[in-house]
Amino acid sequence: MNKKVFMMLLLLSIIILAACTGGGSKKPSAAGFIGGKEGIVSKIGIESSSGSNTVLDSDLETFKIDLTLENKGEYTVKEGEALVTLDGINYNAFQIANPTKANEVPLEKLRKEAEKLSTSTQTIVQFDARYKPDEDADRTVDVAANVCYKYQTISRVKDMCLKNKVTGPASPICKLEETKVSENSGSPLQVTNFVQRPTGENKVSVFIEAVNNGKGTLYSREFLSRGKCVEDDADKNKVHARVELTEFSNSASIVKCSSLDNNEGELNVIQNKITLSCSIDTSGMQESAFETPLRVILDYVYKDGVSTQLKIKNTVG
Repeated sequence: MNKKVFMMLLLLSIIILAACTGGGSKKPSAAGFIGGKEGIVSKIGIESSSGSNTVLDSDLETFKIDLTLENKGEYTVKEGEALVTLDGINYNAFQIANPTKANEVPLEKLRKEAEKLSTSTQTIVQFDARYKPDEDADRTVDVAANVCYKYQTISRVKDMCLKNKVTGPASPICKLEETKVSENSGSPLQVTNFVQRPTGENKVSVFIEAVNNGKGTLYSREFLSRGKCVEDDADKNKVHARVELTEFSNSASIVKCSSLDNNEGELNVIQNKITLSCSIDTSGMQESAFETPLRVILDYVYKDGVSTQLKIKNTVG
């Protein structure tokens, strides 16, 4: 055989062998979510006749402070579920009667439509302002806004391994002790670590860790009822969690998590993370091993902020 032909056949054999054999470590399959680490993304802008983020003093010019809200995640924020509160300025000097406003239209979540990603939805929350004092000279101020919105993260491990006696012989179907790959819906709070292991003849333990990937702060899901988006220690660093096996209707009786009422309740956020340990009672399950999805639902309010510089121009006269 020609040496050149032999080398080509050898190279082809190696490529085919590599394609047919996988690596030893478990790799994540294609996720069912769109994913991403963002929720509502906000921008602030100034509309004035003077332009260039400049307004006149002495009650001479009405201008608008615009907050553009764009939903880049996978949870629909309904009408009134996003609050904007202006910050950093004297409301009386700028003649702003109500510094807090809500979104008047829903911000729909991202979707896959015929294998194409939907366009992210936007809305503008607008404030009318007019600077009343007569300044001695031009000056620059920071106009800021706090943005609070209700959001939700759904995280799924689609291959939890369960059977009646988890301390029995190893199963060829799935592994009872393994770090699992979690899929997350597009949102700022994401489950990043999920470990399952047997801890008794009929008990599987799971360890779950979720991380705040954004620059904002997590608040309890009831925070919006206060009617404004400002710092509040009572509701700060709180997340509502629910853990459930989606193929079982009795998750509340077989899933028990520390710090929760069985499988549901409120968790504290510590250093931008939440951790959760749960046990699953397998005594009523089938003898043979099987894979089943486990879902973690996290509900919260996310508080973020934006700012811009505004030049107040002194008028002579």
